[in-house]
Amino acid sequence: MTTAPYLLLDTGLHIRGVNPAYLRATGRSREELTGAFLFDAFPDNPEDTDSTGVHNLTTSLERVLRHGTPHDMGIQRYDIPESRAPGGFRVKAWSPVNSPLTAGDGRVVGVLHHVEDITTVYESLRHADGSGTTDGAGQPTALLRDVMLALAFHQRAARLTGPAAPVGLSGAGAGAGAGAGTNGTSAAGLARRDALWHGIAHATRQGPPGRGCLAAVCDCAVRELPGADAAVITLQGDGAQSVQLATTSQWGQRVEELQWITGCGPSLTAFVTGEPVLVPQLDQPSTRWPLFTDAACRIGVGAAFAYPLSTASTTVGTLTLYHRGRGLAKPPADAEVFAQIAAAVLLADLEGDITARARATADRGDINTAIGVLAATQQISTNDALAWLRTMARNKSMPLADFAREVLARRPPEMPS
Repeated sequence: MTTAPYLLLDTGLHIRGVNPAYLRATGRSREELTGAFLFDAFPDNPEDTDSTGVHNLTTSLERVLRHGTPHDMGIQRYDIPESRAPGGFRVKAWSPVNSPLTAGDGRVVGVLHHVEDITTVYESLRHADGSGTTDGAGQPTALLRDVMLALAFHQRAARLTGPAAPVGLSGAGAGAGAGAGTNGTSAAGLARRDALWHGIAHATRQGPPGRGCLAAVCDCAVRELPGADAAVITLQGDGAQSVQLATTSQWGQRVEELQWITGCGPSLTAFVTGEPVLVPQLDQPSTRWPLFTDAACRIGVGAAFAYPLSTASTTVGTLTLYHRGRGLAKPPADAEVFAQIAAAVLLADLEGDITARARATADRGDINTAIGVLAATQQISTNDALAWLRTMARNKSMPLADFAREVLARRPPEMPS
């Protein structure tokens, strides 16, 4: 039985199936919902004249029905009728995903509407500083939207999902082709993970300007995990494409950078293998990375625990915890939970600021490499090389980084005498 709330809609947007989790989330009965037109059952809150819930959901559902592709709505404020107080509405915040249901011939015959109810964290964050600040139409601020998107990723990652029609979804037309789905995580484990997540979310809300979710994950890891003196999250890649996204201290940053200087270490190994690399006694003779170990021990590192941050198909980064002083007996408890949360936050932002930062870092690396190649092959100064690159890129109406890569692809470049 899935714990995720689901509705099954036909092409006319009538409710044909609903699972118990959705009934619990909305406080409605199966008899009230089955067969009802979706927006009769869930109209906009008339007290909120700027409400966009019905409009946004209609647009998403029509897009799914028209194109036959899923649509993730992000974060949506959508109040629902209060069943115990006729005419009243409850404030609700959701992360909805709408997916097409197709017949054997490929025709779209309905939509599976999946929501994560994140009202509790929305409310607690919205009022954390007493301001209740929102932007436009009662929607969350940009920062809160980022935090809650990451929470939705976290909640979905905590579930083991089955096929398109989840077990427990019942009603007219539901059940055919449904598959089993069970949650392999204990209730206590999920409760602990959620408690840690809420701590991270509050740290994000209350932290200094410019520090986001990933920084809050690192800060909370050092605060909550005994023996973790520094935490670093790195978006891994080749060469200049690796970006340190968050670190708790200059010492932790220095340790992480030692791996790029020596070409080996726990973070790099975790990234390559996709498996945690746990080294509670870094100074032991059996250590796999003698160059890194020698350099790290010289600046006081006693233990290192690196965790891959992965999607279903690939590893995109690492969370590494460093201990200062003598080694430890074992990794800190809950370290893997922090890695799961870090992965959720990282994946939630891969299409946003993180991607831009990674791309900017890669661009700078290619530009600097091209400057070096030009200076060496043409026997000119680096300032002259940069000036030539800028002039040529402008003449060709190309971004500087793209022209730098073109230069590197045909080195030595042709330059005017």
